[in-house]
Amino acid sequence: MVEEWANNYVQWGDIDPATKKLHKIVVKDAELINESNTSITIENGFKNIAFLAPCTSALGILDVLDKSGVARIESEYVKYED
Repeated sequence: MVEEWANNYVQWGDIDPATKKLHKIVVKDAELINESNTSITIENGFKNIAFLAPCTSALGILDVLDKSGVARIESEYVKYED
């Protein structure tokens, strides 16, 4: 199972046409997955839970695991929770 975690807000802005200044607006999104609402946990029976570095391909890691037959990949880009 793969879940993509995200920050709990998205920032964007609006330019005031009179002053030409940027006004930042923060929009919270309750649907984002993070550590508090993930379903991939040891308590739920998952093993070898891996956290990938940003811009690391989850599909690439899964492909390597499937082809190699090993249970874990030791890399600076992959951290495990155990």
